[in-house]
Amino acid sequence: MRCNYIREKKILCGDEYMAVGIFSITPTEHSARRKKRKESTEGQKAKNKMASMRRRQRVALANFTRRGFFITATYEDCYLPEDLQACRKDVRNYLRRVIAATCKRFGVEKKHIRLMLAAVRKGEAGRLHMHGFAECVGLDERERREWREMLEDLWRRRIPGTSEFEPLGTINVDRMDMGKLLGKDGKNGTLGYLYGHKERLWVETSTLHRPVEQAPNDTRWSRKQLRTACGEMANDAYWWSQRFPGWELQKCVVLEPGELHESPGSERPDGWERNEPQCYVILRRVEAAKAAKPRTERERGSY
Repeated sequence: MRCNYIREKKILCGDEYMAVGIFSITPTEHSARRKKRKESTEGQKAKNKMASMRRRQRVALANFTRRGFFITATYEDCYLPEDLQACRKDVRNYLRRVIAATCKRFGVEKKHIRLMLAAVRKGEAGRLHMHGFAECVGLDERERREWREMLEDLWRRRIPGTSEFEPLGTINVDRMDMGKLLGKDGKNGTLGYLYGHKERLWVETSTLHRPVEQAPNDTRWSRKQLRTACGEMANDAYWWSQRFPGWELQKCVVLEPGELHESPGSERPDGWERNEPQCYVILRRVEAAKAAKPRTERERGSY
């Protein structure tokens, strides 16, 4: 009976990206996942938060491209909500206004509008505000510029007793920076910034595509190959392209032992699995990367 297992878990993020976790597992974890039996420790809670951030990043990669936008909206003092729930209500209202106005103005179907927004607070005494991602599939460059202005104009509320509106505060709608979303700066990128807020409540459209997790493979990697991936080949794009033909490396993160294993809330037995490094990789389909290059050049002169 084999006693050493290295798990490769692939998660497809739309048609363009794929996330891969490579980590050691015990024979028990290979056979079946154990149920959580006790409350998570503080260390495990921190790991769970990072796992949640990676899941949210995969959703963003599955739905948003460089043609999308990143939104930051704040409040004037007179409109500042009392708590996070009230802020989420404003975010929900904003989402509904964007969908209705977009369908009316551009004649698009709701399924082409993708919004992933969050009501957030940074720190105990931080001000409530909104962050999020937005993209409408199928708009040309002129319509995209107009939609960007619409996203800014709709952060507002009706003046009671009138048909007029006034802004809730300031709002910035910036073009999507895929490098920041991927965290190519060596940190956790845009999602890491959002998860740095103490409180977060997400509001999103039902049209978002969900990443597709494939069946894990526990026999493709050896311990030596895992250590190579976590060591000298961690950032070698050619080496990863040989391991995953048709894909190119975007980011490789070497994690501490235990970050990716699949028994949250349970202590692992002593053994080599407990001390083995782990690897989390984001790859991009080669065809998608090639197709994006000429579009980038065209858009420089039109935006």
